[in-house]
Amino acid sequence: MNPIVRLILAGALGLAWYVVTRAYAPNNRLNKEDPAGFGQRREISRALQAMAFLGLVWFILSTIVLFIFSLVLALVAPPNQRGFGEAFGELLNSATGSSGPLSPLSLGGAVAQVIATVGAVWLTQRVARGKSLFDLGLRPYPALPFDLVLGLILGPLLFAMLFQAENVLGYLVGVSGPSFGRAWELSQWLLVFLCVAVSEELVVRGFFLQVINEVWGGTAAVVTTSVFWGFAHLLNPRATLLGVFNIIVAGLVFAYAYNITGRLWLPIFFHFSWNFAQGAIFGYPVSGYVIEPSVFQPFVNGPSEITGGLFGPEGGLLSLFAIILGGLILYGWERSRRPSQPQKQ
Repeated sequence: MNPIVRLILAGALGLAWYVVTRAYAPNNRLNKEDPAGFGQRREISRALQAMAFLGLVWFILSTIVLFIFSLVLALVAPPNQRGFGEAFGELLNSATGSSGPLSPLSLGGAVAQVIATVGAVWLTQRVARGKSLFDLGLRPYPALPFDLVLGLILGPLLFAMLFQAENVLGYLVGVSGPSFGRAWELSQWLLVFLCVAVSEELVVRGFFLQVINEVWGGTAAVVTTSVFWGFAHLLNPRATLLGVFNIIVAGLVFAYAYNITGRLWLPIFFHFSWNFAQGAIFGYPVSGYVIEPSVFQPFVNGPSEITGGLFGPEGGLLSLFAIILGGLILYGWERSRRPSQPQKQ
């Protein structure tokens, strides 16, 4: 997630926590007039405190980790063989850009992000909530292998159908490939997208969704986290409002994947396979980021409202249909997991 988003999030949550703490102080008029509601208001304050703490620690750790990565790379592998000072500045700037050694979809940037994210969530769970990182839905369970397989299959399946739909509608005017000669580059994309999926799911469907659910309930948690996650993509290259809407809907589907299992494994691997299939296999831009190399290189010519244009399929209606289909598959998966009810005699 973009460092600017993390900074804005930390500031907004910190301000909300301060306002609520002042408004719900134990000796204020509201608590004197409605002492029965003091417990609920205290829980709201604690939830905002925990989320603000995560936002602040997440931003600080991200800054520290990116600083260290930039320092090391500038010393051992400066970009374009530049001097240390210039290379260090360029590496730091790449963390907020769409390209470069530490950009969000580079291997270095993705590894830095997952280190900072796991560290921030672990520390927040321990300090602010007194819980374990594994309490967010990372413990194993009997159906885990089946959920992992489903998550890994869903992304390629949905994008194969989207790919074919573009071909039938005449929007896919040409395609190069398949090309299998760059296994090392593709393995790097596998690691990048795995890091991205772990980082985003751990924060959005892990920490935020579960903290909000404890205080405001499941509907508020799912809607709030999905809307936040969608609008966080507005800072991506070539972002569109339709793309934001589609990502909000995808957030609802990933939240549903969490809810039907009570674990983060299915949304993590569905998120990973969605991005990997979209970019590394079928060659589409992923939320505005161009992925090279890929197994296929499609040439798409059609209305951006349908194909997604330069933002990638996530910015078009075809992707919306694919997301909804993914949700329907998950619904069928949930139904298959339910124990059969005996018929009434």
